[in-house]
Amino acid sequence: MPTARKTTTTKKVRKENDSAGKAKPQALTTVDYRSNAPLPRWINEVISAQLAIDQEDAKSAGSLGFMARALVIATMPYKDPKSDAYVRSNGDFRLRIVAGYEGGIPYGIYPRLLMSWVTTEAVRSQTPVIELGDSLRGFLRDVLELRSSGGGARGSGTRVAEQMKRLFGSLVTAQYTGSLDKRGFVLRNILIADDMELSEEDQRKFKTLEKSADVPTEERQLWTPQAKHEAGQWRSHVRLSNRFYEECVSNPVPIDLRAYKSLRGNPLAMDVYTWLSYRMSYTHHRTKPIRWESLMMQFGSGFSTVDLGQAVRDFKKAFLRALKLVHIVYPQANIEINENGLVLLPSRPHVLPNGSGGGQRSLF
Repeated sequence: MPTARKTTTTKKVRKENDSAGKAKPQALTTVDYRSNAPLPRWINEVISAQLAIDQEDAKSAGSLGFMARALVIATMPYKDPKSDAYVRSNGDFRLRIVAGYEGGIPYGIYPRLLMSWVTTEAVRSQTPVIELGDSLRGFLRDVLELRSSGGGARGSGTRVAEQMKRLFGSLVTAQYTGSLDKRGFVLRNILIADDMELSEEDQRKFKTLEKSADVPTEERQLWTPQAKHEAGQWRSHVRLSNRFYEECVSNPVPIDLRAYKSLRGNPLAMDVYTWLSYRMSYTHHRTKPIRWESLMMQFGSGFSTVDLGQAVRDFKKAFLRALKLVHIVYPQANIEINENGLVLLPSRPHVLPNGSGGGQRSLF
């Protein structure tokens, strides 16, 4: 008899007593994986990550990671905006990313994974200089979880190198209007990195990943560990700017890297996970509804605003799909869904507070 697939049921959200005429909040629907249709690999990884998280906390498992808060409360684009400037807003906070590298604005899953790696390394090492490591093999395997075999890895090395250049060449403008510490208008311009050196030799090794499926294992230079005497020859590094480094180490948003990486098949779900991890760390009372229009301004890049009503409906559908995935790895998040938007309820943080972050200090 074949083994039934695991059924993951999202936790029912709390319902309030409804007064006459008010629509009842919706519960997140059950996500049923018992069908015989094959699941995408990354969906299986989401389920596996949830099982692993149930068995061992992030710190014990060595998967405690961090994200820069500015890129949690407003997010990078999911697709190439094909523009030199990109804007997201979240209430009184406005994030503007300006391309400093001719390739354009960073987008998609790789800048998100790279940013989680850089922020985590900055917190762990307490230095603004982030080395790619003694072996790019380890970086690509452990940080981006790229594989050395199979067609899925083809071209990934080149894309990673391109997105590194876009990300670390960007200028970020963080703007507040009146809500933070009641200071009125505040504008800060900051480079993510003062400099990045990606040597020609290291770039060639990135490109060998594209051919790795056709090359015998012993000849795959990218995947070959360095000898001890070669370890110091790797020159690729990123030097974070002082302001961005201080933000990373002073106010990091703790996340479980197992959950974050497992969601990489859906960049919107990655962003929703980090946002909920941040918001639930200081949500002590029921919030007012966060309207779908506001959420779209924060997360919804790529949705046409020619017909705003249709754009909001499309965004809501995509957001709820992402939220169901997030609820698999973070079932403790208590959320109500209604026609107007989301209501957050006090919840156990996905990663317990470690004394840093909490959203109390200013960005940059």
